[in-house]
Amino acid sequence: MASSHTYRVRLGPWGLVARIGLDVGQAEAPPPDARVTGDPPVWWVPPPGIVPADEEWMRFGLGLVAGRLDALRSGAGVVVVRVLDWEVPMLTDHQEEVAAAAVIECLRRHHGIDGVGIGVTFDRERNRYEFTWDASSRPVGRGGASGGA
Repeated sequence: MASSHTYRVRLGPWGLVARIGLDVGQAEAPPPDARVTGDPPVWWVPPPGIVPADEEWMRFGLGLVAGRLDALRSGAGVVVVRVLDWEVPMLTDHQEEVAAAAVIECLRRHHGIDGVGIGVTFDRERNRYEFTWDASSRPVGRGGASGGA
C-alpha cells in the first residue's frame, strides 16, 4: 500500500522538512535492487538519486521497526518497503537524521507501525537538532547511523 508523508519539526530558529513516499507490501522473494536491514530482515528499495547519508539513516530507521514490519507478513515471502519518493525542499535546513524520522513517522501514521518514539531537541550552542530513538536508545550523532540498529 502506497502512502506519502511530510515530516516537519521546528524547535529552533530553523526547521526540518522532508517528504517521503512509501509502498509497503509482501513479495515471494526480494526484488533484485532491494537491500536488507534489521532483525528479522526487512527488504527495502531506496529511491533513485538518494545521497548516501540519507540512505544510511533510512536504513537505520527501518531497522528500528523491522520486527513490527515483519509482523505484516502473512505466510512465506518477505516484506518489501519501496521508497518511491524522497525530497528535501530546503537543503540548507537539512540534517540526515530526518531520513530515519520521516520513514518511521510515515510508517506509524499510514501503516500502523507503532513502537518507536522519536525525541527531538534543538541544541542552540551547536545550532543543530538532536534526535533520540526510542526511550532506551542513546542519541545518534553526526558520525552516522551506526549507533543502534
